[in-house]
Amino acid sequence: MQYTQSQIEQIEKYAGLLFKISDIALLIDADPDELRDEISNKTTEISKLYHKSKLQVITRLRVQEIEQAELGSNTAIELVTKYIQEQQLDE
Repeated sequence: MQYTQSQIEQIEKYAGLLFKISDIALLIDADPDELRDEISNKTTEISKLYHKSKLQVITRLRVQEIEQAELGSNTAIELVTKYIQEQQLDE
């Protein structure tokens, strides 16, 4: 499916708000299976845009979690420790 510039911008916006793909499809009037296929194909611009937008939000949240861990939050320390372990496994 070809997406309009408006739909592409909306995909980016809603991905950054952590909407499910099926909800994004409904909001932009697209077929959920087609959008899911487009996003699952890591080589498409839609997929890259979707994942980048989502990762930008995750980045902002992780910054806050690291700051909270540095202030002694046990929950944040546990999350940051998990992120460190995941990162080491992926290296």
